[in-house]
Amino acid sequence: MNISGGGKWRREVEQLVVKPFRLVTSTLLSLLLPLSFLLLSRLSSASFLFSLIKSPPQTESSFFFSIFLNTNPAILYAVVPSISVYTLVLGLTTKITATDPNRSISFYPHVSIAWLTLFLVQVSVGLGLESTMSNGLIIGSERNFLSRLVFFFGLHEVMLLWYRVIVRPVVDSTLFGGDDGQLREETVVERVALAVSCGTLWWWKLRDEVEALVGVAEAKRALLLLLPIDGNVNVDLNVGIVDFVNWWLYYMVVTIGMVRIVKGSLWFGMILLFQQGGRRNPRGISSASNVSTTSTLHYDDQGDNKV
Repeated sequence: MNISGGGKWRREVEQLVVKPFRLVTSTLLSLLLPLSFLLLSRLSSASFLFSLIKSPPQTESSFFFSIFLNTNPAILYAVVPSISVYTLVLGLTTKITATDPNRSISFYPHVSIAWLTLFLVQVSVGLGLESTMSNGLIIGSERNFLSRLVFFFGLHEVMLLWYRVIVRPVVDSTLFGGDDGQLREETVVERVALAVSCGTLWWWKLRDEVEALVGVAEAKRALLLLLPIDGNVNVDLNVGIVDFVNWWLYYMVVTIGMVRIVKGSLWFGMILLFQQGGRRNPRGISSASNVSTTSTLHYDDQGDNKV
């Protein structure tokens, strides 16, 4: 009685407390990846504008801002492109008919590595966004709604892989004590929460500010063509390695979005094709079975008559 009652009480607590807490925590930690794109775009805009005016503004957070502006954010440039490249490789190599998204993921880092990665990204994003929040420096690039939508699909795909590879193993090992290979099943509620949170953040901030990843490189290129090349211009307008990496990262996410749209369209077309084939095949099978049964009955009748 006590054992069964304790098990029932534990299941009720898990349903009422643990699962909602897991959903909220996983969703918030998954937003670290799109926030990383936001931080990289703000740092790119700030470095470009400060290189033009040659004097960064003095603010209360200038100390932290100078740390993230003058030093290369190596953590974000190591994690974000790696997750993006892995997402693109999985998108190009996995089958369209795969139903379980976890089966397509061939590599899961150890929980300790996932813990360390999540901690470093959280600290970098938190301090970086805190120092760049009040500056409002945006060097964007005008894109139409379709290109922005494709980027959103790619960003959502990268965010899903970040959630499945880094966030969910950490959260499950903390709450349930699971190992690397004992991940809980991903529910529809979790997917909807991730999509809604990513879409809200994209519509609120990312759709305008994230274009600085390509806007800075394009602005430098345009200024190089417009400004005269003489000794009086003391502004460094050359496209550096960081600018190229930002430009490459933006268009890689766009490529991921295009791959997802194409695969989704093919998957939807295959479903419609199978449904039409399923509607036609039962009629043919039933008619063939009727003909075979009637023919056997006819022969049996003839045999009975002959006997």
